[in-house]
Amino acid sequence: MSEKERLIRARLGILALAAELRNVARACKLAGLSRSQFYAMKKAYETYGKEGLAPRIRRKPEMPNRTPFLLEQQILTKTCENPALSYLRLAAIMRTQGISVSPTMVRYVWQRHSLSTRMARLEWIKKSNGYADRSQTNEGSTEWQVALNAPIEQPPSKTRDTAQPTSRVQD
Repeated sequence: MSEKERLIRARLGILALAAELRNVARACKLAGLSRSQFYAMKKAYETYGKEGLAPRIRRKPEMPNRTPFLLEQQILTKTCENPALSYLRLAAIMRTQGISVSPTMVRYVWQRHSLSTRMARLEWIKKSNGYADRSQTNEGSTEWQVALNAPIEQPPSKTRDTAQPTSRVQD
C-alpha cells in the first residue's frame, strides 16, 4: 500500500469515527486534528470522493521580488568567471559593466545555488566545467584557475606544545 493510499484510508477512518460517535469534537480530539481541518476534509470528500482526501501537489510559489532568471544567469556566469571574489566585489564589477545588481542580490543567488562559500564555488566550477581533468600547468591561467588546481592548504593546528612540562606548586 502506498503512502497516498494509507493517508486516504486514515482520513476515511476519521470521517467514519465521527459518524459512528455522532460527535465531531470528540472524534477530532481522538484523532488529534482540529475541527476546521475535519470539516475541510469532509467537504473535500463530499465534493471529490476518495480522491479529494489524497494529498495535493503544491507548486513552489514565485515571489514577486525574486531575481529575474536572465539576471540570475548573468550572476552565475560572472561567478563562474571569478569564483574567488566576494559578493561585494562581484556586484561592483557587474555594476561597472552596466548590469544593475546589488551585493545582496548576488548573495541570495549564491545561497539558492549553495555557493555561499569560496570553496563551494570552486567545487561547483570544478564539477560543472570539468577543470579537474585539465592539465596541471598554470600557463595563461587566471588566479582562480591556479587556485582551483592547487591543493587545499590546511591551517596549522592549535595544539599546545607539550615539550615543556607544567608544574604546579601546591601549598
